[in-house]
Amino acid sequence: MKLAARLTALLVIAFLAACQRSPVSVPVPSDANAKVVVAFLTAYGRRDLDGMMRYLDEDAIFRGSGGSLPKPKIRDFFQSTFRKYPNLRVEVASVQVVQGTIHAAVKVETDVIWSDTWIFEMKNHKIRAYSLASGQR
Repeated sequence: MKLAARLTALLVIAFLAACQRSPVSVPVPSDANAKVVVAFLTAYGRRDLDGMMRYLDEDAIFRGSGGSLPKPKIRDFFQSTFRKYPNLRVEVASVQVVQGTIHAAVKVETDVIWSDTWIFEMKNHKIRAYSLASGQR
């Protein structure tokens, strides 16, 4: 009887684990640069800071309403975000190539939910620069 109860418990745990939402929902693009952007956003959803940084060019910048952040400051920003929001979730609704840039419609859930289009400029299949369509972060 104990064995049956353990097996049932394991099956229930496996079922519940399979039902858990992934930290990031990702469309599958065909463009090589779009795949890099999706990989970056997937790493963001997993809170994988080193993974995210691998997709940024050495001279990468974030262009925001408060000015530009170079790659080290981008790292600091996301590191702070991960500490501040341990339950961060990322959902990518769409990714498309628009006049040589990659536009990703992204929803981020922290203690609030916000959506914006992230615009990525690429260089040799690395993210050279990105910004938000709203201009705010």
